[in-house]
Amino acid sequence: MILVTGASGGVGTALCLELAARGEDLALTARDRGRLEALAERVRAAGGTATVHPCDLRDQEAVAELAAEVLALHGAPSAVVSLAGRSLRRSLADTIGRPHDLVRLTGTNMLGPTALLLALLAPMSRAGGGRLLVATSASARIPTPGWAAYGASKAGMDAWLRAIRPEAEQAGVRITVVELPLVATAMARYLVSTPMDGVL
Repeated sequence: MILVTGASGGVGTALCLELAARGEDLALTARDRGRLEALAERVRAAGGTATVHPCDLRDQEAVAELAAEVLALHGAPSAVVSLAGRSLRRSLADTIGRPHDLVRLTGTNMLGPTALLLALLAPMSRAGGGRLLVATSASARIPTPGWAAYGASKAGMDAWLRAIRPEAEQAGVRITVVELPLVATAMARYLVSTPMDGVL
């Protein structure tokens, strides 16, 4: 079984349909149950199998429940594809007085995914190993005005993955970090088309 976070849109949906065409068994998670159910039907029609596990990664208790549910239903996944993310484009002037923006982005882009992976690493190792494929962002290495909070949250995830990778691989779990550029999704189109006010 392959667990895919952020499955209900953009890169997640496209990847799930590619995996379905190979006959893969998928566990799908994102926040919106309706969109997950619709995707699960498309996965089954394309030749795969799918179960639906709605979860908001900003909620640490919900993440723990997701991990327990997936392990109880499927056992340890053979792979986890971590694609869930939230983006934000905001000038410095508009960011002042909004520390909660960084809290929200970090919850989705770093803290939630790390909590999920930590809950699955040991079971995967005991089951013989597996693979983690995690999307970070080119913003983690190329800081860009307007994308400070987003880039910081992705850079934190990127650094954490690279730091744990040697020990994880000794335990049989390989880690691949994919630094995605800006991808033409509905979310990206909105962000790019939204003008920013002037900086300080």
